[in-house]
Amino acid sequence: MINIYAQHLLSSLSSVQCDPLTLGSVPDARGTATQSPTLCHPITADPSTHTMGFVLHHYVFPKIHTVIQTHDFSSILVVGAYTRSPPAFITENEKGNKPFNWQRPTATIFHTPESKILQLNVLPGRAYVEHYAALLATYFARKALTGARIPTVHYVPPAPDACAPLLAASNLPYLGRIDVAILGYVDKLPGCMGPEGWETGMDQGAEGDALFAWKKRILRDGRCVAFVGCTACYWGDIGGQLIRALQVHNGAREAIYIGKLGTLDPRHLPNSVLATGSCSMFPDGSVVEWENILESAVQGVRGVVSGVHFTGATSLSETKEWAREWRDKVDWVDPEIGHMAKVSLEEGIRFGFLHVVSDNLSREGLEGLVDERKATIVADRMKLLEVVDSVLERYFNESDKNGN
Repeated sequence: MINIYAQHLLSSLSSVQCDPLTLGSVPDARGTATQSPTLCHPITADPSTHTMGFVLHHYVFPKIHTVIQTHDFSSILVVGAYTRSPPAFITENEKGNKPFNWQRPTATIFHTPESKILQLNVLPGRAYVEHYAALLATYFARKALTGARIPTVHYVPPAPDACAPLLAASNLPYLGRIDVAILGYVDKLPGCMGPEGWETGMDQGAEGDALFAWKKRILRDGRCVAFVGCTACYWGDIGGQLIRALQVHNGAREAIYIGKLGTLDPRHLPNSVLATGSCSMFPDGSVVEWENILESAVQGVRGVVSGVHFTGATSLSETKEWAREWRDKVDWVDPEIGHMAKVSLEEGIRFGFLHVVSDNLSREGLEGLVDERKATIVADRMKLLEVVDSVLERYFNESDKNGN
């Protein structure tokens, strides 16, 4: 089980010299030990070379588990595992006042005769595990400047489909059969802010945490649209796993992702533009292209810009050098869109995205991810989300007319 694994494997971390190193066994999404994990060293972001500049620490610090901020450890291992019950500790800086995207990784502490070791339990996704390890490495690099003793940080990439059992065992199947899934920023959409409550399926016998909640709507042609929110963050390739789960468990035929992303185009000011497109590039140069199902609905809509997207594993790798390399190739940057589009093509799902441009990675000093709770930004984003609502209505009406 996961505790035995951690005690056995983590006690060996102080002797790790190579990158990567294969040792022992690693827990999957259900906490069951599987064989041959690859132990990896995370990247460390430097404010002097990162696109966020010297506000990087303000982005990193709120994401660090409070146990890590207040206790010393000899080693930290980041793994793909979803557990929110003891002995795991829930961080005190979760923002539970939000309906969605508020759960954060939990921490499990292990004591050996020689050391105190922490395992950070991250929703099982390769990009998310890598991202959180990079957050920790960057956090401790800053602490090291004060002379503080810092732990070693490693991560174990989970299997590509590690989240599938978790999604299958969640309340998602209780959503039932749907035709269209609207994902992401759904609780902020004006059309979803009415008095009707969010359904979870718990009254139908769903067990465990209500990881998902939804509101349904029947279009004039009889198709069922579900606005689906998630209490956890489905970063990176988890987004693709969610698309597959919606097809497998709910029969979804269309998916639209509403969210936020960065831009490499210096012309775009944050929180004034909506991004869409039909092509995403990955760091290795591979490309995924699809038919954007929102293409017709956004035609002529002011403030909506179509462009090429970049799918990266972690925002900590977005250096100024990286921005110079990719600025002439891509317009938008986020961790999920390419994965969602790729799985949509594999599963025969029609896909599109419409995202708020939240930050500009080619220009320092503008509004960014560390300013998101400012009243002016909240107001500007609400205006953009009103446009998103109108685009969705336009899409639903067009689909009704075309019989899609």
